[in-house]
Amino acid sequence: MTDRESKHEEKIKMSTKFVKTRGNRFTIGDKEIIFNGIGIGSWFNMEHFMVGLPGTDSQIRQTFNLAFGLERGRRILDEFTQDFMTEDDFAYLKSHNINLIRVPFRYNMFIDDNGDRVPDGYRYIDRLMRMAEKYEIYVLPDLHTAPGGQNPDWHSDNQTGYTGFWRFCALQDMVVDMWDDLSKHLSDEKYLLGYDVLNEPFIIPALLTGKEDTDDCATGARMEGSVQILRNFYHRVLAAVRKNDSNHIVFFEGDHFASDFNGLDDFEDPQVAFSFHFYPTVWYPDLYEDTYSREERKKIFREVLDRLMTQAGASGRPILCGEAGYEIRTMGFERVRPMIQDTIDLFHERKLSFTFWSYKDIGFMGMVQPDDNTAWKKLADRVGKRWDHHLEMDLGHELTDECCRKGYEDATALDRYILFFRARSLYYPLEEKYILLPLLTSLSEEEANALPESFLFKNCRRNEEFAKMFDL
Repeated sequence: MTDRESKHEEKIKMSTKFVKTRGNRFTIGDKEIIFNGIGIGSWFNMEHFMVGLPGTDSQIRQTFNLAFGLERGRRILDEFTQDFMTEDDFAYLKSHNINLIRVPFRYNMFIDDNGDRVPDGYRYIDRLMRMAEKYEIYVLPDLHTAPGGQNPDWHSDNQTGYTGFWRFCALQDMVVDMWDDLSKHLSDEKYLLGYDVLNEPFIIPALLTGKEDTDDCATGARMEGSVQILRNFYHRVLAAVRKNDSNHIVFFEGDHFASDFNGLDDFEDPQVAFSFHFYPTVWYPDLYEDTYSREERKKIFREVLDRLMTQAGASGRPILCGEAGYEIRTMGFERVRPMIQDTIDLFHERKLSFTFWSYKDIGFMGMVQPDDNTAWKKLADRVGKRWDHHLEMDLGHELTDECCRKGYEDATALDRYILFFRARSLYYPLEEKYILLPLLTSLSEEEANALPESFLFKNCRRNEEFAKMFDL
């Protein structure tokens, strides 16, 4: 045992209040803990397919303000945040042995674009921590949106498909400052597992950016390759957190949407863990087809999971599967039920901590959803006559193909993959103006005011078959 490991062991023995890392395990004192968890998507950061409304989080919020006026629009969405998760939800999660929730949030909950503190974010997270403490459920806050977009997709609140976060040091500085302030605020929270620094980063390959290297925002030096960019950003955040908080674990996700951990192996801090995401049916869509038997499909799940676990765990640190899930609305629950069960079984077989995606949404892939007679569900049904997640993707692919036909037939699969995000984003403002805004303005005052309470637990129906899969 090295001197560093010996000192780490002593620190663990001195503290039984917080979850710590010990080798490749999560522990409290001398006892290992394995997390059986779920993500709370769209609570603090709305995702269009989950709430049934088009656009990114910022665009949806802006459209509410246009439809109802700034004060009323903000009030409705504040009530949405209050109603989405209450003690009833925590009691339900506890009843199914869920001991961890991963909570995505947007950066501007805590810091505005001028770099100033936003009090509402701290009000929300304090309420969250008090409920978590009461029901003894651990919390992992996850920065799902960074200024400028840390990946090109809608769920990072990226309105352009361009990953500006990695091109402008000032944007990275904002996030470092945000984690500095947030870790100071949360440093003594017993039921805080740690900090998930950045959801699904994706540093676009230099081929399409015209920059073979970039400036290191910490030193000003020139660097080659995305691994160094990501690694150095993580080092900056880790240093900022450790100024205030030595109690909690810092989680890092790999490049390319939390799947590539190559080069992320030089952290001296013992309280670092890695988080990957597991979406085999996204990478291999034909897995939804009946051409696979259940055992054949599970074999592929097992092979993909083992590859990810091997890479994410190569440094010998603990790993967490931060997301895994399947499209219930698109495919039907009976088709995906065995996929959910087999995935959770694989996690349990490998003693892998996880947070499944996701707890509550409009019915796309969640465990809990608003009843059909609620105001939000009725609005989403009206939106669904003109828009859905897959239609938007199809339009993005069509536009990408059309662009490449205009003299760029040699565009590679990678070229098209990157350009698809740009093409898709062109539809976002049109969807807001011509679909969501007219529908919001058509609502009566009573209908608009009833939108938030649609997500109250008492106004939702539960998929008990899904929930029971978490019972240990």
